[in-house]
Amino acid sequence: MTIPLIAFLYLYLLFLAVWLIFNLIAFYHIIKYGQISFISLMAVAVYLAVSAAILYLSYVFLSQIDWEVGLTVLQGGFNFFGANNF
Repeated sequence: MTIPLIAFLYLYLLFLAVWLIFNLIAFYHIIKYGQISFISLMAVAVYLAVSAAILYLSYVFLSQIDWEVGLTVLQGGFNFFGANNF
């Protein structure tokens, strides 16, 4: 059984989309209900900087992968209890 690696990239992109939606909701709540102070602005700035760094490093590492390659799983079979054809 061969799974193309591009499937994992699509799952990761789906995760990033959900993460972005939750971040937008969180920033809306910070703006709407939070107190505007130096500490809250610095916390948001640090969060955005760390998020941007993680996304950049993720892009750097993922851009080096050949996504056309397949991942072979369970090529030899299960071989439970001496059964060869499971």
